[in-house]
Amino acid sequence: MTIQREWKFGTHTAHFEQPDILWVKIHGETTLQDAIALSELYGELGNKNPYFVVTDLTDATSVETEAREHVSKNINPGWFLGSVYIGAGFVQKAVAKSLAFVHAMTGKLTFDMHFVATEQEARELIARERVQRSTRVA
Repeated sequence: MTIQREWKFGTHTAHFEQPDILWVKIHGETTLQDAIALSELYGELGNKNPYFVVTDLTDATSVETEAREHVSKNINPGWFLGSVYIGAGFVQKAVAKSLAFVHAMTGKLTFDMHFVATEQEARELIARERVQRSTRVA
């Protein structure tokens, strides 16, 4: 587990772990400025190679409406191998699923979305996903 880069935006942090995981930790509210920074980071990494994004929502509180709209309009699902949410509550799951639904209806959804309780569960899930991908390719 080698951390290649780290970012901080507002109260949130992110770091990239080789070979293909972006870990995002959300603390408190997500503002429009946070969403813009996150979207730019997702694109910067995703335009090089698709990756898994793991978002820890354990300490998250709310998302501004404008932030949610920005993400839904500016995220390219092709950037991601999969999305895993740690500690998502009912409302957070509903928001994530509604964004996925929008992308699915437009034919743009290209990755799976999962909800887990811990980082360990996220790591295990990604390990299984990698095995499934390697057997599909072989």
